[in-house]
Amino acid sequence: MMRKKMIWSATAALFITMGVPIYKHGGPMDQSPIVKAQDIDAKGVAEAYLKEQAHALKLPQDLSGLSYVNTVQTEAGSYVRYQQTVNGYQVFGRQLAVTVDPSGKVTLAVSDYVPYTSVERVEDKLSKSQAESKAHKWIGDKGEGDWGTTKNTFGYVIQNGKAIPAYKVIVHAKAPFGAWETIVHAGTGKLMKKKDLNQKAMGSGQVFYPNPVESNGSASNLADNNDADSPELTAQLKTVALQGLDGSGTLTGDFVYVYSKAKTKNKSNVFRYTRSDDRFEDVMAYYHLDRLQRYIQSLGFTNINNRSITANVNTYKGDNSFYSPTKKDLTFGSGGVDDAEDAGVIAHEYGHSIQDNQVPGYGDSIEGGSMGEGFGDYLGAVYEDALSGNSFGRACVAEWDATSYSEGDPPCLRRLDENKVYPKDAVGEVHADGEIWSQPLYELASALGRDAATKIILQSHWSLTPNASFNDGARAIKQADELINRGKNGKLIDRIFNARGLATNK
Repeated sequence: MMRKKMIWSATAALFITMGVPIYKHGGPMDQSPIVKAQDIDAKGVAEAYLKEQAHALKLPQDLSGLSYVNTVQTEAGSYVRYQQTVNGYQVFGRQLAVTVDPSGKVTLAVSDYVPYTSVERVEDKLSKSQAESKAHKWIGDKGEGDWGTTKNTFGYVIQNGKAIPAYKVIVHAKAPFGAWETIVHAGTGKLMKKKDLNQKAMGSGQVFYPNPVESNGSASNLADNNDADSPELTAQLKTVALQGLDGSGTLTGDFVYVYSKAKTKNKSNVFRYTRSDDRFEDVMAYYHLDRLQRYIQSLGFTNINNRSITANVNTYKGDNSFYSPTKKDLTFGSGGVDDAEDAGVIAHEYGHSIQDNQVPGYGDSIEGGSMGEGFGDYLGAVYEDALSGNSFGRACVAEWDATSYSEGDPPCLRRLDENKVYPKDAVGEVHADGEIWSQPLYELASALGRDAATKIILQSHWSLTPNASFNDGARAIKQADELINRGKNGKLIDRIFNARGLATNK
C-alpha cells in the first residue's frame, strides 16, 4: 500500500522518536515539555482531594474505612481506586474511584461508599465450609458436582446503617449450570443476595407469532399435513431474538430448558427452522415460555415461577399437553397439530405451572381445577391477542392446534365468551367449567387492559388454597384490586363476576 507523504508546517507539534522529547505546543520554539500522567503523584492528589471533599462524599475525615487498591496510569490520566472496609475486611461491592488528569487535577470521583453507624456482632460465626453449604442450598444446587473452584470471602454488607458480617461465596455448579454469587449472613446463613454471574448469549430463531391462524387472519388454506411445510405456513414465520441463552449452543437459558428428541444445538445460537423440522417446536417452546416469564417480571413479579422450567418437546406422541406438579415440568404432545406449534397451548400449560408455583397443589377440587383451566385459557388468549395485534381470534384460544379437531374460522380449543353462569351451567368437568372462570378474567382484561388485569389476577392467586372455590377466587380478585389499586376497580369487578353468578363480597 502506498504511504502518504507527511508534510509538516513550521508550527507542527514535535512527536517523540528515538528519545526526542515531546512538546506541549507548536514546534521547537516552545520548549515546555508535556507533563506525563506517570509523573504525577496521583495517589497523593486523590487522597488530598478526598479529605477536602470528605463531607460532601460522606466519608470519614481521616479516610479510615477506605483501603487503597491500586493506581492505573495511562497517557490520558490516572485512576486511583479504593475499597471500603470494616474492621479490615472489604464491604462487598463498595469501591471509590478518583480520576486525575495529567496536570494533577481531580476531574471525577465516583463513590459507592455507604456510611454506617454500627457493626453487627456475631457470636457463633459460620465456618467457611458451612457458608459454602448454605450457598449451594440457596442456588438450588441439584448435587451434580462442581465444574470449578468455589471461592469464599469473608466481609461485610451494609444495610439500614448497619455493617453486617457475611460470606461472599461463588459457586461453579453443574446444575443449575454456571457461576453463582451468593452473599450469606455469617451468623444465620440467611441468603442476603444472589447473582447469576454467567454471561448470557442472545440467539435468534423462527417461530409462529403466536400461531399461523391468528397471524394469517384465517384458517383457510392452512393444514397440518403431518408437519409438512407449505408456502402459506412458511409465510407466517417470524424471526425473533432468543434471550437468556447460556451460550452452550442448546436451548437452555434463564427461564427455559428444552429437552427434546430433536436435540437442537447450534454453536452460533441461530435456530431457524421450518415446521417440517422437529427442531422448530423446540424453538417455539423456548421463545414463548421465556417471553411469558419476562412479561410476568415486567409487571413487577420476580417471585412467580422465576426458574428455568423444563419443556419436554417431541417426547410424547399423544394429542395433549400437560404440566406435572411432581416433576414441575411441561410436556407438549405431537399428536394432531404439534402442540408446541401454538403459543396459546404453550401459554395455557405455563399457566398451570404459575398457579402451582404460587399455591402448591393448586386445583385439588373441581372448582379449583376449573379455575386453573380458566386461567390457562385466559393467559393463552391474552398472550395471543398481544402478539397478533388484530381482532381476529378474540375470545378464542389455540386456533392452530384446534384445526385438527374443530371446524369454524377461527377454530378454537375453547372460547372465553360462552356466557356461562354459575352454578346452573356447571357440569363438574374442569375444562368445560373453566369457561365460567375464563370469561370474567378476559372481560377484566378487555376493560382494564391486559397488564392491569393480569397483575390483579396474579396477585389474587396468593390468597387461594388448593381447594378454593369460584367464589373464593372472585373475592380474591376484588381483594387484590384493593391491595394494588385501593379498590378503584371494585364496582367493575362486582359487575363482571356477578354476571357469571360469582360472589365478590365476603
